[in-house]
Amino acid sequence: MTPTELEVIEIKQWNKIKTDYNNPDLFLGNGFSINLSSKFLYKSLFDTFISKTAEPFKTLFQQFGTTNFELILSYFNHSIIINKFLGLSNSKVEQAIQELKNGLIDSIKEIHPRVEDIDWGKLEVFTSELKDFGNIYTTNYDLFLYHIIMKSMDKRRIDASFTAYQDYFWGDSRSGFKQFMSFQDYKYKHIYYMHGTLFIFNEATIDLKIVRNGSGTELIEIIADEIQKGHFPLFITEGTAQDKIISIYRSNYLHFCLNKFSVANTPLLIFGNSLSDFDAHIVEALNNNPRELIITLYTIGLTEHQLLGMKYEILNKFPKYKPKIVFVDSASVFGI
Repeated sequence: MTPTELEVIEIKQWNKIKTDYNNPDLFLGNGFSINLSSKFLYKSLFDTFISKTAEPFKTLFQQFGTTNFELILSYFNHSIIINKFLGLSNSKVEQAIQELKNGLIDSIKEIHPRVEDIDWGKLEVFTSELKDFGNIYTTNYDLFLYHIIMKSMDKRRIDASFTAYQDYFWGDSRSGFKQFMSFQDYKYKHIYYMHGTLFIFNEATIDLKIVRNGSGTELIEIIADEIQKGHFPLFITEGTAQDKIISIYRSNYLHFCLNKFSVANTPLLIFGNSLSDFDAHIVEALNNNPRELIITLYTIGLTEHQLLGMKYEILNKFPKYKPKIVFVDSASVFGI
């Protein structure tokens, strides 16, 4: 449909209305990552992992009824303690742990683009357009926002009027890690990984962010090394909304992000997230603390009937919502 036809069914072009908003926050879903790499069209990281796993481990991993890799690892670790106490062999359990580590690493490497595969031109365009937005909330767990933070820092060095992004991880990067500290630094806009990300790990009660520290090793390889050491990334990739909430409340960092999202009142542009039942906790937070919403719809190849159905389905999630909800053609938002 043409922009004029979309306007008739009240799906607007962002450049026509963006002056109505002053630096709205961004909420990025998987549709954003798909714009940067078609590899993120996968159904599920856990499904990819299971499809690559041989029996009997394939059936074993499915028995736990969860897609949370870290939780599965914890079950195996508990088994080792029990077996040691009972004087039983742990060889099969240890083999299962190694299968879990290797399978997760292989799945991440299969899905996530390598440095040479990233369209740096698109990333540069997106970073430049962030000047018109505020904080970023994301349910994606990939590495794109890691690179965007770096690019935003580079832009600030060249242009002092450009506000760079930070994610509440601070410290000397030469150690290879930065530590989560939840104080506000007003020199930055902020990124919140609502469901975690591949480069955040939990060590006891401390949340740590892996950084490249100038070693020249690709970040995804550093992450793979940590997984082999038994340190699984802090990220929630699948599961029901209830599963996600349980995982969020187990983590200081994820709970912090949800709290920040829940009290914000800046207008919010939602890009690449369909607000499905799996993200009911996000919808609940918006309903509990309403703010103006700009919701993007992917319109390419869709009929008027299909688009009206999508609008109706989303509006049904906000039955008593008072602030303005505006729908925007996703293709009009970023030049990517």
